[in-house]
Amino acid sequence: MTIHLPVLLESNELFSRDIAADTYDGSREISRYLLMHYGTATDVFDDPGHPLAAAHGFPLRLSRVLESAARRNGLLVARMLDAGCNVGGVTHELSGWVEQLVVGVDLSERAVEIARTIAVSGGGTYSIAELGPFTREMELRVPAVESRAAVRFEVGDAGALETGDGPYDAVLLSNVLDRVGDPAACLGQFTDDDSLLRPGGMLAVACPWSWLPEYSDSRRWLGSPDEHVNSERALKSLLSGRGFALADEVNLDGVLRQNAREYDYFDAHVTVWIKN
Repeated sequence: MTIHLPVLLESNELFSRDIAADTYDGSREISRYLLMHYGTATDVFDDPGHPLAAAHGFPLRLSRVLESAARRNGLLVARMLDAGCNVGGVTHELSGWVEQLVVGVDLSERAVEIARTIAVSGGGTYSIAELGPFTREMELRVPAVESRAAVRFEVGDAGALETGDGPYDAVLLSNVLDRVGDPAACLGQFTDDDSLLRPGGMLAVACPWSWLPEYSDSRRWLGSPDEHVNSERALKSLLSGRGFALADEVNLDGVLRQNAREYDYFDAHVTVWIKN
């Protein structure tokens, strides 16, 4: 049975309305993230030699960076938190090597609803924007649950997380710190006590540092232009000053497809930390 994801582009009226809406849970945005999280390179690019093709597969490549860091540090990750999971692609990739459970949390109720539908059904169909008013139906599938960790999706604010199943062995903040009201307080959930992340656990931060005043007051952004300290240096100073050791640091690019001729490219700064 084919599952139609409760997402998008069911009519030109809906399509037009969501173009104007600058939200992460608008239909057009959900569609873009479904394609980035689950689409193949062929789904995203008509031309396999497209100049942005190397940026495809961000969720899988991010998961591999974290798996490698965990193994190098002898860290067994039984339970992991993916804060800012959106439609769940990274959560599913993490479940391929995490031992027991990966919990995905996102503020968007719609994204979480779709992530849950995918987890239960194993996939589904959705539409993506083509040129002009045209759309194309896509199909996605996730790996069978056998030999993979369980996944669960919850609605929640990354800046005020519930302890729930904590403390976790590992936590991922993916494209979150520049979208919460108080980035330092968000990090404080993991540095100031052990309710969410256990001592010896792993904290990973992936962020393109695309600060916008509609998400947080500029006075709370990490870094100081007056002191010539950028966000990357400010993050390192904050975490290293609170007992975290830097285990890995990479730049990881990704791409969001707008349509067949327009793409949004980003280059996330990824750091992986071990909590002392």
